[in-house]
Amino acid sequence: MSQVSDIQKQQSNPFGSDQNRITDPTTRASPAGVITPTYLHTVVSGTNAITGITVPYASFQGTLTFFPTGIFTWTTATNIAVAGTAVVGKKLEFTYNPYTSKFYPSYVA
Repeated sequence: MSQVSDIQKQQSNPFGSDQNRITDPTTRASPAGVITPTYLHTVVSGTNAITGITVPYASFQGTLTFFPTGIFTWTTATNIAVAGTAVVGKKLEFTYNPYTSKFYPSYVA
């Protein structure tokens, strides 16, 4: 079970702790496809294009944060509203709107 779905069950401290992390302890490579974050905060490396983001659970509405360590892009191929390019060192947030079934990026550099 992922930390993101634990939040749905209200078992997770929204501010995180050593026992209940909200930040992924590993770095994920941009997948050249749909990314499936398992934590609210994820370090993303690589240069492959992300074509979508897996919605963590059915009633999810909120924000996932990526910390780019590579210059990857994202497209509108599936459920991302606007295409863009990540900036290394600049936090990138994707906010999910369940009414449009789209993630909206915090920037599109």
